[in-house]
Amino acid sequence: MRFSTYLALGLLPFLFAPAGAQDRPRDLSVEQTTAYSAGVPRPGTLKVSIGADRQDATYAVGETARLFISANEDAYVTVFSVGPSGQVHQLFPNGYQTNGRVEAGKPTEIAGGNSGARITISGPTGPELIKVVASSKPLAVIKEDQLQGRGIFRTVEGGVSTLARNLDVVSNDQSASKLVIENFTIRTIQTRAEATPGVVIVQSQPAPAAPPAQTQTATLPVVTPQPGGPVSIPGQQPFPLLLAVDRQAYKVGDRVTVAVTSLQACYLTLLDVTTSGTIRVVFPNQLAQNNAIAANQTVLVAGGASPVVLQAAGPAGTEQLVAVCSPDNAPILGHKLDLAQLFPPAGERADVTRDLSVAANRPAGAPAFATTSFTVQP
Repeated sequence: MRFSTYLALGLLPFLFAPAGAQDRPRDLSVEQTTAYSAGVPRPGTLKVSIGADRQDATYAVGETARLFISANEDAYVTVFSVGPSGQVHQLFPNGYQTNGRVEAGKPTEIAGGNSGARITISGPTGPELIKVVASSKPLAVIKEDQLQGRGIFRTVEGGVSTLARNLDVVSNDQSASKLVIENFTIRTIQTRAEATPGVVIVQSQPAPAAPPAQTQTATLPVVTPQPGGPVSIPGQQPFPLLLAVDRQAYKVGDRVTVAVTSLQACYLTLLDVTTSGTIRVVFPNQLAQNNAIAANQTVLVAGGASPVVLQAAGPAGTEQLVAVCSPDNAPILGHKLDLAQLFPPAGERADVTRDLSVAANRPAGAPAFATTSFTVQP
């Protein structure tokens, strides 16, 4: 286990699911089972979720996990990982994020960002328990003199025994009117080949046409649309790319679930053409800046396990999504994205159309395109 700007743990992925979504797994160790049962929450309106950049909550050794916390109300959150031997690490707050406050509706990444910190998966593989404690006021779940080490993520002295004893104290502290204590379990594997490759499509779509024998990049222009009309994409694709949403129609403000699957490894850009005619970049974004996706992997860009919230924009009309996945990491748009914004602007329609046409005719390898649309209702 390493403690520096990188932390290597046996297991640190998460499902971005509502609290209480998992039953206790049968393969937890005795120590993990004790930690699972520790603490008594006080029912209330506060809800907390924790999520990662992989939907299946499974990471292979050597992979990096990006972790996010979200709450429906302003809250003070503490997150622990509990290994099979009973060793406990405090993941949040940490040496980079010393304040455990999480703002309502705003996903917060554990370390990451500009800190240079990363969580890299290492052995031994198997189950790991994640313990999440959230309250309406600051709570020192583990006191400073019970934390060991100088790294970003510190070890809890006494392991599960200390954690369980302190959670009993916290549970009896009535000064915090709201207290949530939740458990999540996740898994690591030795190699990605152990995972069952799957393609999860949120909404069924026609099967893509077979890729051409030779990529004809010179004959894939993007047609300039009429003002207010949909952005057109090439009809012939170098490799299959699937794009889906979970519903055909949404009311203004409804959350939209978006999934993208590529049958070839590529770099994904997802554009949202709103009913008002503005075009914004949904992926990559402020929360997910790495846009590389693997072959046969479904990326949940928004909704579900994703920390990104995409709402149907008004006014009423038809909103369009355009996915572009390039074999190389060359930018699709002609300007640098401002990833300090959640959904940076893509530019004027004419400029975006030109940029897509240039990308479609790249001599080094054309990207694949996919599009879908949905109705926005008042």
